[in-house]
Amino acid sequence: MHLWVCICIFLFVHSQRLLANKTVLNDSLYTEEYIRGTYIAEPKRALQLLDEAENRKTMPLRIVNELRSLSYRSLYMNKLAYLYARKAYLLDSVSQRAPEHMLKMTVYLAELTNLMSKHSESMKYALSGIRQARELQDREAEFRLLFCIGENNWALSAKDKAYDYFNRTIEMLRGSKDMREMMLLSYYYGAEMGYLMTDSRIEEALKLALEREKLLKRIEKLPHVPEGYTDSQYSYLYAKLAYICQVEKKYKQAEEYYQQYLATKDSHTPDGKINSVPYLTLSGQYEKVIENCQDFKNLMRTQQDTLNIQYLRILKKEVQGYLGMQNYKAAADLRETILEITDSINNKDKANAALELNAMYDASEKEEHIAEQASQLKIRNISLIFLTFVVLLALFMLWRMWRFSNIVRYKNKVLARFVNEKLAQRDRDERNQLLPEEEINKIIPILSDIEPTVESLEEIEDLPDETDKVSGEEEENQKIFQELNRIVVQDRLYLSPELSREDLAQIVHLNNARFARMIKECTGTNFNGYINELRINYAIKLLKMHPNYTIRAIADEAGFNSTPILYNLFKKKTGMTPYEFKKTQETL
Repeated sequence: MHLWVCICIFLFVHSQRLLANKTVLNDSLYTEEYIRGTYIAEPKRALQLLDEAENRKTMPLRIVNELRSLSYRSLYMNKLAYLYARKAYLLDSVSQRAPEHMLKMTVYLAELTNLMSKHSESMKYALSGIRQARELQDREAEFRLLFCIGENNWALSAKDKAYDYFNRTIEMLRGSKDMREMMLLSYYYGAEMGYLMTDSRIEEALKLALEREKLLKRIEKLPHVPEGYTDSQYSYLYAKLAYICQVEKKYKQAEEYYQQYLATKDSHTPDGKINSVPYLTLSGQYEKVIENCQDFKNLMRTQQDTLNIQYLRILKKEVQGYLGMQNYKAAADLRETILEITDSINNKDKANAALELNAMYDASEKEEHIAEQASQLKIRNISLIFLTFVVLLALFMLWRMWRFSNIVRYKNKVLARFVNEKLAQRDRDERNQLLPEEEINKIIPILSDIEPTVESLEEIEDLPDETDKVSGEEEENQKIFQELNRIVVQDRLYLSPELSREDLAQIVHLNNARFARMIKECTGTNFNGYINELRINYAIKLLKMHPNYTIRAIADEAGFNSTPILYNLFKKKTGMTPYEFKKTQETL
């Protein structure tokens, strides 16, 4: 009997240990370390793990958003990568507890905005990040931001300045024995080579290519080099060397480099195939050019969320291939596509317009069919009378709907003009009043007179009972609020949905009661009213600047937790919904 009891206890303890090990193993899937090692090879799976990690709260939200940004970047979804990098950046800005992570997010935002061709915004992040990098003595961040500034200058046609930044970054990295810095240097060699080749500076590109080859041989000898790293680096390098030798008419050497390129595993992937396109074009292998471009385009179509300069470059290379094959029709079609993308033609609007035309055609066919039926049923008086009644009723309802729609449209136009005039007047006042060092894109809330803000019970309890205010405290409150408002507006803290009254009170080192009193004195409303006014004003500008954004996207970008909240506050302050304002703005 005792033996059976001991066996049962042993089996129970063993099963509990197995269950515990299984739980630990499962939880280990939702750690930062595991997902960082997964997102490059399996970005979609990493996104699923991050959703579960957020639910389980196994890592801070700012880390979750950072890893989401990296995963979307691996999928070429730059807009979503930017959105989550921005969320992580705002969380760091509010907490002010992780300056190293905030610097990392600044680097991400500078690089992503450059990829999205938002060069002015990218320069802003880069210049801000360099100051942080030097304060924190983060060499890698400084290198990446300096090179990013060079890329922005190159895109803006300031080529000499761009190459100064490229060479300055490379000189700072040259000679380093740190593996990560050596890998970064290899990347910058390749990037500058690409720019030099685009600018037909072939001799300089060749010099960099040979230096990069020596560097890669040094990296190969280092321990713990990531698997597949040197293969992809050699793939790019030999493809470019083949092109350079072909330009210099060293055909035998060019073919040797091309065969070295084909010997790499990366040369058989869509990303790797695109590296050989310049050489294939120059050597007259046009069918291979088309094939390689098609593979890469298929990859981007399935994963990418935005058409950017990279996609346009692939199209241009494909045009060269079709021209080489004397397929002028295909080349002309592709050029037309390039012009459409460059001119920012909205494909969604085209599709909607096509749908509207189809609907009109269908309605016309239905009316003809009804008329035909009516002519056939003239002999049946009862049916004809009934049909006439229905038609008259429908026309009456349509007239009523048309009349109501016109009234609503007119009202919305008046309200939209009023909002636009208020915004314009506020912008003129700001230009006359702002100090020179303040940011140009500063947003000042437009306090609407339509309906006063009702304070919450919590904030009413926080307010003191004194009726007389000390003038000295009021003056101090004004100064504190001006500085707080500058921080909130300049850093766009109000765009964070998690922003709370306690967060801002900590920034200015005030207790809740004093903070509530200061907000009431300086804005005439409470904390929620103050922040929501900033968000509504920002939402109005987004609706005007980006008419193709969905209302949900506007709500997320403006810092609202949900679309209904935006609708309610927007309707309360402007007299119409965001959708009505968006549609009305298109007609003004």
